[in-house]
Amino acid sequence: MDLPNINDISEAADRIAGGVVRTRCHYSGALSDITGCRVWVKPEYRQRTGSFKERGARNALLRLPAGTEGVIAASAGNHALALAWHARDLGIPVTVVMPRFAPMAKQGRCREYGARVLLHGDDIQQAKILADELVESERLTYVHGFDGFDVIAGQGTIGLEIADDVPTADAVIVPIGGAGLIAGVGLAIKERLPSCRVVGVEPSHAASFRDA
Repeated sequence: MDLPNINDISEAADRIAGGVVRTRCHYSGALSDITGCRVWVKPEYRQRTGSFKERGARNALLRLPAGTEGVIAASAGNHALALAWHARDLGIPVTVVMPRFAPMAKQGRCREYGARVLLHGDDIQQAKILADELVESERLTYVHGFDGFDVIAGQGTIGLEIADDVPTADAVIVPIGGAGLIAGVGLAIKERLPSCRVVGVEPSHAASFRDA
């Protein structure tokens, strides 16, 4: 898969403007005291569904070709919520396949947003098997939660905003799950603030990126 460049990320920022919350970095005195550094935080929990996932989801939806019959994703929560919210806003039918262990609150919110919610399997890999089958049988378009050009470009808009808000940043700390966030943020930061370090963090008991 090709990765987006800074122009793709800038275009994504223009595309999703008004559809997602432009969160402002703010200085944290408490974290600065604890760490001995000047720390700013970017409150992506203020997005409508509570996570940065909305950026990539909306950008991907807005990039769908004309005639798309609907979208689908396998997700245990945040990507499903983001996709359901923005698909409803854009009038696109959406199906989310969730593992049976997915939190009931997130299942319910996806349904409230108008998504068709299917429960399948004991983990995300098993849920994706059903999603892939439905892509073929129902002619749906799969929107991956992190491994997609348009999703990465959408997440990269966070990096543009950080560079605008804190142009003197020495380092940006980014959590890693599937790595779509750090891919996009890293691309944007290294273009806008070349001397700034980009540091990924993940739980020590689930260090899948480090061990990959």
